[in-house]
Amino acid sequence: MAQVLRIDPLNPDRSVLERMAAVVRDGGVIVFPTDTIYGLGCSPDDQAAVERIFGIKQRVEEKGLLLLVPDLESARSLCSTVPTAFERLSAEFWPGPVTFLLPARSNLLRLVTGERGLVGLRNPQSGYLHLLMDTIPGPLVSTSANISGEPPSGRVADLREQLAGQVDLFVDGGDVGEAVASTVVDLSVEPPRVVRAGVLGKRVEEAIKRL
Repeated sequence: MAQVLRIDPLNPDRSVLERMAAVVRDGGVIVFPTDTIYGLGCSPDDQAAVERIFGIKQRVEEKGLLLLVPDLESARSLCSTVPTAFERLSAEFWPGPVTFLLPARSNLLRLVTGERGLVGLRNPQSGYLHLLMDTIPGPLVSTSANISGEPPSGRVADLREQLAGQVDLFVDGGDVGEAVASTVVDLSVEPPRVVRAGVLGKRVEEAIKRL
């Protein structure tokens, strides 16, 4: 049975962060609280771990996966090109619940980039997630902890029932309330396009009009 650890995202225990990072480095899959929902996480460079996440979610391989990144430099390093719109929109909405789809560098895993060869990147608001990425160190796959097409849960107790035997570590940060996914913006097209409204959809659409 997978271990369950508790964490206070506002005052995270260093030993819990180190355990989470160790599982990710060793090719494991974790359930963890993000600043929007509970996510499934793993290393974006580990083919087997990424394949496990697709299996858990019963997700079609044509769709890529979101990566949490610690900063702009890390984000740029994952892209083959960086549109001007990214610089302007990321300055306004990062850190925050906005995911940008950008042309991916060629050596990223095909399962991460999907059939369009794009990488979804988000710089989260949560300080604990930045500490986690520093501890790993590096970006982290983060996709909603649910079966594709099913509503995500904001409670680890529910996720333990749904995902029992499929993940290596559950990290309980308390109930997240109503789970709201991030806004997703496709920057591979001109003009940029909001493809999932999420929590900041209207604000992002207004910002795109000002580009």
